[in-house]
Amino acid sequence: MTPTPTPTPQRRGPAVESKVLTATLTLLAERGAALTVDDVAAASNVHKTTIYRRWATREQLIAAAVTSLAERAVPPATDDDPRAAIETLALAVAETTRSNGGPNILRATIAASAASSELVQLTDDFFRARYALAIEHLTRLASAGGLRTDIDPVVVWEQIVNPMHVRALCGRPTSDADARLLVELALRGAAP
Repeated sequence: MTPTPTPTPQRRGPAVESKVLTATLTLLAERGAALTVDDVAAASNVHKTTIYRRWATREQLIAAAVTSLAERAVPPATDDDPRAAIETLALAVAETTRSNGGPNILRATIAASAASSELVQLTDDFFRARYALAIEHLTRLASAGGLRTDIDPVVVWEQIVNPMHVRALCGRPTSDADARLLVELALRGAAP
């Protein structure tokens, strides 16, 4: 058996953080929730003590990696038209369901959450933060008379993205046409 090489010391900073998060995402996509900090250290060539300085637990590391992916894959929408912004966000979520590794990362995160109350809370925090991107636009749409004001905008957004997540878990990516249809159905159902 060949001994595992000792990672070479590296300066902490954005480059090291990027390597660690990329390695974490790669391992989540390949192996699922079974990854360890030792696995990430070996894959990123970053010493595990450096990893633990930034993320105190494996769960925090997983949450940070998934957040970094979501921030790249689904950036804030800046369209002046709130309906167009919602569609832009929905299309970006749909794209992640078709991306290489995206569905596996979602499955791994949910599986890891089942065994960790810390990751359940971190996952809830993640979704709340990501939902905020859409809630801003849904609130603007309601203010303009396009949505009922008595409906929670979180529920409207969940009606759009949760079916995409379930489909991804089942190995069925969401097409752009289906994403647009989900937006249409949710917004029509919440119309005044």
